[in-house]
Amino acid sequence: MLSQISEEGYKAIFYHSQLAMLIVAPDNIYTMLDVNDAYLAVTNTTRADLLGKSVFDVFPANPTDEVSKNIERTYYSFEQAILTKKPHTMSNYRYDIPIRGTAEFEERYWTTTNTPILDAKGEVIYFIHCPTNVTEFYKLREREQATSDALKKQRKQLYATFMQAPVGIAIFRGPDYIVDLINPPLCEIYGKTVDEILGKSVFDVLSHAKGLGYEQLLDEVRLTGIPFKAQASAAPLMRNGVLETVYLNFVYEPFYEDDGTISGVIAVVTEVTEEVLAKQFIEEAEERARLAVDAVDLGTFDLNLLTGEMTTSVLFANIFGFEEPVSRNAYIKVFHKDDLAQRLRAHEEALKTGSLLYDARVIWPDRTIHWARIEGKVYYDRELKAVRILGTAIDITEQRKAREEQQKLITLVANSVDLMSILNMDGTNSYINEAGRKLLGFTTEDEVSKIPISQLHTQADFELVKNEVLPTVMTKGQWAGRMMVRHLQTGEVFPVFNNCIRIDDPVTGEIIGIGAVMRDQRPELAAKQALADSEQLLRNITMAAPTGLWMANDKGELTYVNQTWLDWIGLSYESQLGYGWLDSMLDNASDKVKQKFVSAARHQKLFEVEFRIVHVDGTIHWCIATGKPQYDNNGAFTGYIGACVDITEQKLLQQQKDDFIGIASHELKTPVTSIKAYTQILERMLLKKGDEKEASMIGKMDAQINRLTSLIGDLLDVTKINSGKLQFNDRNFEFNELVQEIVEDLQRTTEQHHLIENLEDIGVVFGDRERIGQVITNLITNAIKYSPNSDQVVIGTKLVENEVVLCVEDFGVGIAGDKLNRVFEQFYRVSGDMQHTFPGLGLGLYISAEIVKREHGRIWVNSEPGKGSKFCFALPMKKRSTK
Repeated sequence: MLSQISEEGYKAIFYHSQLAMLIVAPDNIYTMLDVNDAYLAVTNTTRADLLGKSVFDVFPANPTDEVSKNIERTYYSFEQAILTKKPHTMSNYRYDIPIRGTAEFEERYWTTTNTPILDAKGEVIYFIHCPTNVTEFYKLREREQATSDALKKQRKQLYATFMQAPVGIAIFRGPDYIVDLINPPLCEIYGKTVDEILGKSVFDVLSHAKGLGYEQLLDEVRLTGIPFKAQASAAPLMRNGVLETVYLNFVYEPFYEDDGTISGVIAVVTEVTEEVLAKQFIEEAEERARLAVDAVDLGTFDLNLLTGEMTTSVLFANIFGFEEPVSRNAYIKVFHKDDLAQRLRAHEEALKTGSLLYDARVIWPDRTIHWARIEGKVYYDRELKAVRILGTAIDITEQRKAREEQQKLITLVANSVDLMSILNMDGTNSYINEAGRKLLGFTTEDEVSKIPISQLHTQADFELVKNEVLPTVMTKGQWAGRMMVRHLQTGEVFPVFNNCIRIDDPVTGEIIGIGAVMRDQRPELAAKQALADSEQLLRNITMAAPTGLWMANDKGELTYVNQTWLDWIGLSYESQLGYGWLDSMLDNASDKVKQKFVSAARHQKLFEVEFRIVHVDGTIHWCIATGKPQYDNNGAFTGYIGACVDITEQKLLQQQKDDFIGIASHELKTPVTSIKAYTQILERMLLKKGDEKEASMIGKMDAQINRLTSLIGDLLDVTKINSGKLQFNDRNFEFNELVQEIVEDLQRTTEQHHLIENLEDIGVVFGDRERIGQVITNLITNAIKYSPNSDQVVIGTKLVENEVVLCVEDFGVGIAGDKLNRVFEQFYRVSGDMQHTFPGLGLGLYISAEIVKREHGRIWVNSEPGKGSKFCFALPMKKRSTK
């Protein structure tokens, strides 16, 4: 039954509501009738300022922003609420609030709802004006819009830079590599116009490039995100109606969307045909000159391609590990087996190109491995048939080892996430690795050597480089510290940690350059700021939490409590650290709580305890504290993080419920006993008269009264348990004798079930015979009730490690695994259809569990849905019978 709320109660609810509310009369001046505390707080006003006055007298047009038209909008909203008799909302309008004690105003934005209240005739008698402060949300949206506008502007700038870049650049999207964007230099390289290329697959436009491996290169970059770079790569291009072989330097980079996914490939292309052809001409000239001039200093060979005979010099034989020249087959046998295929391909290619060149490993008689470079020229007869190869061999073992070490170093530098560079003495860089070029905004490798380092700094920052960094490196050989650099493309100035070293010529000792390793410090600074922001956010959250929050170290000493706990107890923060918080407890509970806390910490298990405190307002409050163990990355216990919740209201409700159940049960017991007595007398009278049908009906009524009496008894037992007044009369008794009596009585109540006894010799136990019998009776009656389609219930007893164990097993409906841990709770019943099939209050198992617990025993259940349940309890053997 719901309790009635008085008018004062409704007023209290209105005044203390967290939602700001103003009650306004629908008269011609909109008089303010009443206001709650939340409204006064958000408008910085008092009741005396508002009550009985017109809304628009107290709140005139916005004193600092007349553009917002808040008066007109407010009039309109009031009129709409009155005319339509429905709530009307004004969203995101500005009205500034005066700052107390000053002539200044605080900028505020509001979303307000005007809700009409109707009388019995449906007329508006007043309406509720509810403003909500949305200033932060409004300003956040403005900042987001500003950010979006800046991003659009930046994209326009990047597009302009893209189109004006001196190298060819294009974006190919999707698996078909549709040309999404292409700049004029690349159109010129391809020999096409923008209209001929844009929006089409690049391989449909450049059909001669199909099947040459470019599709696989693009797929690899798009699918893996790993860039690909090529130098002086030969490619067929149809330009001006002529198919040409051109040479290109190109880079394929993955194209990332805003969400981080790769949707295509960025191609950066430079044509180097003229440079390659010039280089080839020079190399051929150098080759002829070198063969002519330096042949005497190399191992030489003359291979007759018609007979297979080969003539070599002694030095050639020495390079292959022989003292004197040997046959061609002998030379072939010392090649490393993994290089034979490469050698064969080189010779086959030489017959086509006219030039022989390959490096291979040879194994000397002492099993050492050496590298040899074989070069030669193919000579042809008049029919252009290859007849002879003249060439040289050189031992490149040391060069190969040096190159391998150099390659390791180059690979390490190229893949470094830090900038690595070499500065010439003229103020330009001779080398910057890929990470460094991206960091500083270089778009090509050529820019590295052309742009002086002065452009990588602001004027003020470059003064540091000139006056401190470079002089220190030149005199002391090294300088390390933080400095500022500037991005070439965006102009952004950001911090780096730079470690500079002087590079000296190993022979002359002359200074030939300066090496530098720079690390971008923006991620580190951002991470530190994010950590500080996160810590501040967590601190704010814990201060605002309605529960007491705490932290403890591995010794159980408190290292932190939040403001909520301090507000409860009215003591200082320092007084609560360590074990000081225990002093806030009542009834000398601190020793018990500390003992439980230290024990939980020692065993590193979940901590939970209830206790009482004296609240700052002088009242007694119940609290429950829980703590979860914390561990570091190595699994070591570091302490607890926990919460303390005020459960005073729950305790009061529980006490009121128990008092009600106790009073109701006690009041019901006397009339039910009288009804049962009259029922039994009436049944005997009807039987004496021979009215057996009516007597049978009275007998059924008596059975229902017995059931009601049992339920009332359960309720009385529950109230006694909760109040600690459940009485026990412990004495010695024969355990199996009690079981047999109960089984015999209950067997008479069921014709369907056969109660099977499986009893071992137990003897005498010490306990309350009636209470233990109550537990056994409840388990057996439950087994009968919850196995309607079974005909057996098995009751067994046994002795296990000085405990007497009784189990009742049925073969009925069973219990789901997720509900097993709740069946012993007070008033818990199975949910769903079974709730109606097997009625009851859900008290029997709770009472049984409490009886077993007070007899220092334990109770449990094993069950499987559809196969039945097995309820057991164990009691300690206080005394064995002596015979």
